[in-house]
This record gives sequence, C-alpha cells and structure tokens, in this order.
Amino acid sequence: MNIVAWNCRQAFRKKVGKLVPFCPKIAVISECESLEKLAGSHESLFAHSLWVGDNPHKGLGVFSSSEHPLTVHPAYDNRFHWIVPIRVTGTESFTLLAVWTKDHKDRKQSYVGQLFLALQEYQSILKEETCLVVGDLNSNAIWDSLPRVGNHTAVVKILQEHGLASAYHWFFREEHGMESVPTYYFHHHREKGYHIDYGFLPVGWMERVESVSVGTYEEWREWSDHVPVVIKVGRGDHLYFRTL
Repeated sequence: MNIVAWNCRQAFRKKVGKLVPFCPKIAVISECESLEKLAGSHESLFAHSLWVGDNPHKGLGVFSSSEHPLTVHPAYDNRFHWIVPIRVTGTESFTLLAVWTKDHKDRKQSYVGQLFLALQEYQSILKEETCLVVGDLNSNAIWDSLPRVGNHTAVVKILQEHGLASAYHWFFREEHGMESVPTYYFHHHREKGYHIDYGFLPVGWMERVESVSVGTYEEWREWSDHVPVVIKVGRGDHLYFRTL
C-alpha cells in the first residue's frame, strides 16, 4: 500500500498525472481544488475521493483506490475543519486523520496549535482505533518556541503515546528537527527548505515499511513548493524487515 502526502499548490487536475508512477493507494492532497473542478481528471487513478473546503480552488482532498473505500468518521468535528478523520475500509481497515494545518484567527491556535487541539478532541479515536496521521502539518520541532497552543514536540509525544511514529524518521533514523531532506521550499527557494509533511503510522506497522521517499527539488519545483512524501507499506502477511 503506497501512501502519498503532497501539498500540490492548487490546480491538482493538471498535476494528478505526476502521482501515477507512485501507484498510490491512499493520497492526502493539500491545496486541492474541489471534486467538481477535478471531474474527469483523477478517476482513472483513484476510485474514491473526499474533499473539504470553503474555497473551490484550495481545500483538502483525500483519494484512494477501489479496494479502500472512504467515509468521513462520525466523530469529525468541524471546529478542526482541516483535520479530518476518515474511515478507510478494506482487507485492512483503519482511521486516517488527513491533515492540512492552517492559520487561525487566534494566532496561538494556528498551524500546529490546531493539530494539538484536534488530537485532544480525537483521543478516543486514537486510543480505540488503528490510526494514521498524514498530510501537511506546517510544523517542525525547530519552531517549538513559537507562541502556540502546544508545539511540534508535544504533538509527536501525543502520537507516540498512542503508538504512532513518523515513517520518515523511523526509516532514516533521524530526529525531529534534524531532518536531512526538506519537503517544502519557501517561495521555491532551494536554500529555504523545511521538513513539514509527514506520515505517522502505527509502530506495529514499521517493520512493514519497505521504503520512504521524498521528492527532489529539481523534479517538483515546477509543480509546487512542496514535494511528495511516499510511504510504501508491505502486506501484513508478508513482512519486510529492514536491515539493521
């Protein structure tokens, strides 16, 4: 199962073909246009789709293959508009928290503050269900000192307490705030790269993570200021063990 997180910087209908080589089963696409605007552009790659937003040009889209139907979780709280729990069913069912953190009228609740508060609201989901947290968090431990409700390290700790870890950090053995590969380039400047896009998976899945790849600046600069993060998870009955 290939899981993709990408902030496409709008006009996804013109860019969806860039994901074809990844054979994605699940894709969380930030700054995605509405499904009405996407009509006819994504159906050959994805059988199921959900979208939330108040601007048809720029919302949060979640897409999946035919074997992974999607439904919005009944616990979804619209106060956290851009953090959407989604039930993914199939041979292996789980709850996906699709994330695109944004600013807020109360600055302390902006970005990682929104996710921190949402995780408090969704404690029962995190405790009782198999969960993934995937998307553009607009967050990194290097900004922990900013005046927010919670910070990146606090979010990572909450997720750890519920048995989740970042696939990138596990696979490459890097610490939060010390990432060697950016996922976002501020104003498309190569020298202003930051790691802010993530896929948090159950720790019990980590031995199934066959690869984690991050797109290169050179290949993706034409398409977005973000590059995709792609996590390849093997089947549960055929474990892949990474060489230690």
